[in-house]
Amino acid sequence: MRGGTRTRHGVLAAASLIASVSCAPSALSPADPTAAEWQTARVRLEALREAQPDRPYGIVVRVTLREPRSGRSFFARGALAVDPRRAMRMILLGPGGTTALDAWVTPDAYRFEVPPIGLLDRGGEQANPALPVDFFRWWFLAPVDGRLLASYAGPSLSLSRVAECRGRWFILRRGASTVTLCDGPEEGRAFEIFGTERTGAKDERLSFRGEGLVPHAGDTARYEDVRSGVRAEVDVESRDADMPDPVAFLDPDHGGAR
Repeated sequence: MRGGTRTRHGVLAAASLIASVSCAPSALSPADPTAAEWQTARVRLEALREAQPDRPYGIVVRVTLREPRSGRSFFARGALAVDPRRAMRMILLGPGGTTALDAWVTPDAYRFEVPPIGLLDRGGEQANPALPVDFFRWWFLAPVDGRLLASYAGPSLSLSRVAECRGRWFILRRGASTVTLCDGPEEGRAFEIFGTERTGAKDERLSFRGEGLVPHAGDTARYEDVRSGVRAEVDVESRDADMPDPVAFLDPDHGGAR
């Protein structure tokens, strides 16, 4: 039973990855921003939001998951289709080409299946906290949405590795979640964004380096489930030239692709 729990946790965590992370700040600058600094933050955040994709896209990814308790690694390759703000579909294939994970997520519904462990879960806006549904909604559907609570420029006050991000930090509120983002582009370096989402006892972190908010071939990502210590690395192999078939975004149990 314990081995099955490890396998289940590892596969579920592998899902939470296809696009991002490592670590994020645990503390913010204590200084209150001036009116000019607050305006600068709002302008930059709005620019990030305008850079979000507005058309469906698909990518092929290679995933490496490391589970600390068992010391085992999990390898998978799969496809991700995203219709920004509306829906995402991800299918990961494990050894032998069998389906390791099939996830369909929208802002108010989801279907999450992990065939190797016989898991199939469906739900609405309130997601099962054991599944990374809220994480998917955040990163794939609307990564920089939320009410701006605070912002400052410069390195994090924490000792986290994400303190290396010397761009601008944003603290956003999304329903029951608090999202911390660092936009860290520097001259001569690819676009970078770091973030963490906390919802109750959950703490999921991500880092992404690439050409923009839409992943491209060669982009890399890191994901960490802080509570379990599960980490994953994601390499984007390619981006589809054509937009995904609209049927990919339909509920798989009611007319969507299977």
